[in-house]
Amino acid sequence: MRFAIKAVGAAALALVAGVAGMEWAGWPGVAPWLATRADRGLQLDGDARLHLLLDPRLQASRLAVTGPAGEPLAEAGTVLLKWRWADLWAWRRGAPLRLRLVQAERLQLAWQRDADGRTAWPVQPSGQRQERAELPQIDHLIIRDGQASLDDQPLRLRGDARFSTAADGHWQADLQGQLRGQQLALKAEAGAGLALLAPADAGLPPVQLRAELTQREGRLSFEGTASSLLDARALDGRLEVRGRSLADIGRPFNITLPRTPPVTLSGRLQHAAGVWQLGGAQARVGQSQLAGDFYFDTRPARPQLSGLLRGGLRLADLGPAVGADTRPSRPGRVLPDRPWDLPSLRTMDARVAVALNQLDLGTPKLAPLSPVNVSLVLEDGVLDLQHLHAGIAGGEATGAVRLDTRVAPPQWTLGLGVRGMAIEQWLRLPTRALADDPVTGRLRADLDLTGRGRSPAELLGSLDGPVRLQLDKGQISHLLTEAVGLDLAQGLAVWLRGDRKLMLNCAELAGRFKAGALRPRTAVVDNRDSRIDIDGRINFADESLDLRLKAQPKDFSLLTLRTPLRVQGTLADPRVALEGKALGGKAIAAIALGALASPAALLAFVDPGEDVPPVRCDTAAPPAAAASAASYPAARQQPASRGKAAP
Repeated sequence: MRFAIKAVGAAALALVAGVAGMEWAGWPGVAPWLATRADRGLQLDGDARLHLLLDPRLQASRLAVTGPAGEPLAEAGTVLLKWRWADLWAWRRGAPLRLRLVQAERLQLAWQRDADGRTAWPVQPSGQRQERAELPQIDHLIIRDGQASLDDQPLRLRGDARFSTAADGHWQADLQGQLRGQQLALKAEAGAGLALLAPADAGLPPVQLRAELTQREGRLSFEGTASSLLDARALDGRLEVRGRSLADIGRPFNITLPRTPPVTLSGRLQHAAGVWQLGGAQARVGQSQLAGDFYFDTRPARPQLSGLLRGGLRLADLGPAVGADTRPSRPGRVLPDRPWDLPSLRTMDARVAVALNQLDLGTPKLAPLSPVNVSLVLEDGVLDLQHLHAGIAGGEATGAVRLDTRVAPPQWTLGLGVRGMAIEQWLRLPTRALADDPVTGRLRADLDLTGRGRSPAELLGSLDGPVRLQLDKGQISHLLTEAVGLDLAQGLAVWLRGDRKLMLNCAELAGRFKAGALRPRTAVVDNRDSRIDIDGRINFADESLDLRLKAQPKDFSLLTLRTPLRVQGTLADPRVALEGKALGGKAIAAIALGALASPAALLAFVDPGEDVPPVRCDTAAPPAAAASAASYPAARQQPASRGKAAP
């Protein structure tokens, strides 16, 4: 019995010694044999060494990977691979392949994935290359001299790269290609130990990183620290951006931003666990100066942007976003008809608070709005501008806007109320012969409109809903009143004496849009001198005009035509003319009187005036708050439940 025990012990000791010896020697010949048996397109030279215990690793003078048809995928020289058995076990259970170290003196590789994520590379645990493949994770990548050809359709990345690691561990890479359809060039360099792609539990320390991304006429540069490159883990540093448009800058990163004039931007960029932060951002967009703090969370199915936007905005700088920077495609039209990029609104969600100190309307004829506050909420393709509040010429505008891109064509809803706006402060009319500020008063306005469309022209051409404008405590130029009434005698007298303003009894427009056409139900300007009634229509669907202005005098005049004015034509080519029927009647009367006695012909143009009672505007108007809420039911104005509120 003792002999048997000793024999077994000796055999076990010999086995352990043999295993230890083979482990120390690297199991000669085993690695090439396993590579052949695995049938995964792996090729190793005969001097390859495999260590399986304590510190699992593979060393080879040459390693090659081929595809199912024998096409070369990678070839490396003087290779060292390290892994942990727990990582391989996780990979066998469906996790991405993770290697702790990939080191080679030289490397040439071709990485491809189709739109379904399939690749010829043997990175699927099942070995079935028709299955979707995740990107391998590499904690440390040390390549003395490497080249790569990339065509990854899930990432929408194509290009050629060169990368190298110096003897002191300094790492650099150069990529030329396309990302999400945009031409780009990437240059990056980092200190020792920067991972290419690492999981969250890698615990890798941040190292210095400098990167510059060039795209067409734009440039993005970063200088700071990171612990891995491709997933920007533990990223923290200074970001500088210059580009032709915000949309161009956001497109490579799958961030939906509006089209704008050229932009420059800077701030502190951080990234951790799928959440990007841009703090202390300062931006110049066209002539607008903006600032803010933003968060972009890529973890939900639809990434979510949140934050606060501050500063001053010039409305013309948003012209490209609404298509106002290009001429209409249809001749003789003025309304922009370039389609908005509405499908991109369904690629992400957003909750952004906007607090502008000024909104410049882009024309010296209109005073800016100051301040402007609104909450922007984008969720599941529905864009809400909630709680709009803007100071406007001593008054305020409140309201809400909704755009629903889930239906075709997209549905728009607008509710807007204006109270106390001094029209002479907001609307800067040229005066010349007229009195300063020829029209004054406090404007009240209520709009409750809906529409459908993929462009400004489509939207305006489909508007439906009521509109009401009223001028309180108003005054109007006396000379302007006489000009509308074509009162030549009194107009000349006012011009010689000097223009003065007349108090308004009422100035009101109440009507309704229907299929893009506004038809006034009531449109009147009334003072002690005249009453002016307006009827007809303005049609945004075909951009046509057909308005009639009729003045009723309240005083005697020696020489007046008192003929209605017609404004016809189109928005691009309006035409003002006297109404032929009324003017013809006066002409016939003048001819008849002139036949009796020449001076008597002037009697046809004498107007004794009419006993027209003063008009009082209806003061029963809905409050501004009601008008702003009327754009859609209260239940639809509730803030979205998904995601966190903007900071």
